[in-house]
Amino acid sequence: MMLKAFCHVIQAFLDKVNYGYIFEFLKIRVINNLGADMLKKSYDNSLLLNEILESMGTIIEFDLEDYETHQHAVRVAEGAVFVAEKMGLDADTIQKLYFAALLHDIGKITVSADLLHKRERLTDDEYSQVKNHTVTGSRIIASLPGMTSLASWVRWHHEWWDGSGYPDGLKEAEIPLPVQILSILDMFDSIQTPRADRDPRQKEEAVRIITEQRGTHFNPELVDIVLELIHDSHVSISEKPHRDFAALKKKYVDVPFHDSDKNFWQSSNIESLYYILKLFADVIDSKNEYTRGHSTRVSVLAKILCEKMGMPHEDLLKVEIAGLLHDAGKVTIPIEILNKQDSLTEEEWAIVRAHTTKTFEIIGYSAALREIAFIAACHHERYDGNGYPMKLAKDEIPFLSHVIAVADTYDAVTSARAYHPQRSAEYAYNIIREVSGRQLHPDVVETLLAIPPKHIEGIVDMHISSYAPVQIS
Repeated sequence: MMLKAFCHVIQAFLDKVNYGYIFEFLKIRVINNLGADMLKKSYDNSLLLNEILESMGTIIEFDLEDYETHQHAVRVAEGAVFVAEKMGLDADTIQKLYFAALLHDIGKITVSADLLHKRERLTDDEYSQVKNHTVTGSRIIASLPGMTSLASWVRWHHEWWDGSGYPDGLKEAEIPLPVQILSILDMFDSIQTPRADRDPRQKEEAVRIITEQRGTHFNPELVDIVLELIHDSHVSISEKPHRDFAALKKKYVDVPFHDSDKNFWQSSNIESLYYILKLFADVIDSKNEYTRGHSTRVSVLAKILCEKMGMPHEDLLKVEIAGLLHDAGKVTIPIEILNKQDSLTEEEWAIVRAHTTKTFEIIGYSAALREIAFIAACHHERYDGNGYPMKLAKDEIPFLSHVIAVADTYDAVTSARAYHPQRSAEYAYNIIREVSGRQLHPDVVETLLAIPPKHIEGIVDMHISSYAPVQIS
C-alpha cells in the first residue's frame, strides 16, 4: 500500500508539473528506480559522498547566464580529468583533483554578493576580501575528515608559476602538479564564462592569454598539453560534457572516495554525512544575504517539532536533512527577484515556484537522498491543496513536508527579508494560527504553539553557525 500510494504521489508530480528536462529527470530517475532506490531501507552508500560533492559543485557559483547543468566548476573538473590522465597521474590523485576543481571556489560563499557582482574596478580592500576566498575555502574543506589534499589544492589554486600568486607565494615545483592543472583550467574557463562583473570573452582570446602567461602564471610544459586538449575540444566551454568524459568519469571519479583518514568516508551513511550536508545548506543560504542561516534554522525547528510529536529517530534524521536542503533550488532564482521589495509579476512568481522542482533535481541526484529530495520539494504544498508545485492536499503530502512547511513559515516571518522587516515570534505564532487547517497541518501547528517562543529562539541559536572569514581560523 505504501509503495502504491507513493507511486500515486510521484505520478501526480509528473502529471501536474512541466518544467522541461526536470520532467524527464523525475520520470526516469524516480519512477524507474522507485522500488529499488527510494523506499528500500538500506542503500549502497559507497558513492554517497561523491554524489553530494557533485551536487554541491553545481551550485557553489551557479550563474543563470551559464549552461544550467554544465557550470564553470563542473567544466573545470572535467577538463582537469582529461589533463591529469594525459600527464599520467595516478587514479587516486585524478579523483581528488576532480572534486577539488568542483569545490575550488567554495570560499566565495563568505564574500558579499554585492562585491562579487560589482561591475566597477575593485578597491584594494575589496580585492583583498575576494582573494581571501582561497584561504577560507581551504579551511571549510579542511573541516571535513580526510580532505587535507583537497583543502590544500583549493587554497593554492591562485598560486602562479613565477611566485606572484596568492595566498602563500608558492613558486614552480612548490606548487603541486594537480594545483597547476586546476589553476590553468580555472583561468581558461573563467575568461569565457559569463559573470555579473564582466562580459565573457571568446575562446581565441582565452587561448592567447594563457599562451602569453607561459612561464609567468603557468608551467610552460603544462600550457602545451592544455593547448593540445583545447585544440581537440576535450577542454572547452560547452553545454554538455565531451563524449569521451563518461568513460573517464566511470574509471576515475565514480569509485569510492579514498581519503587520508583511515577511509572515514567508506563507512558513510546519511547520518554520518550530516556535517557535509550542513555545509551544503550553508552554500545554498549564502546566495542571498536575507537567507543566511535560514536552512539551518528551519532544520533545527523541524526536528524540534518532530521530537515533540514523538516521531522515530529515522524521521528525525530525514526531516533534519530535508530541512537543511529544502531551498536548494533557490540558487536558480535571479537575485533581483529574491531581493525585490515590490510585488512579483506572474512571470516572476512562476520562477520562484519552480525552485521546488529544482530542489528535487539537485538533491535527487543521489539515490540515497531521493526520498529526502521529495520531502523537501513538497514544502510549499498546502494542507488545503492550493500549494505548489503539485497541488497535493492533506495526506497526499509527506507528513515531514508538513513539518518543514510550519518551520519554514515561522522562520520566514521572524527573519528580515527584502519585502518585510524582522517580526516577533508572537507575530509569527498569530499568523500560523490563522492559516492552520488551510495552509498548514493543524497537528503540526498545535505542536508549535505549545512551545514557548523563547525556547525556540534559544535552541535554534545554539545550532547556528556561519562560515564568515573572521570565524574560521
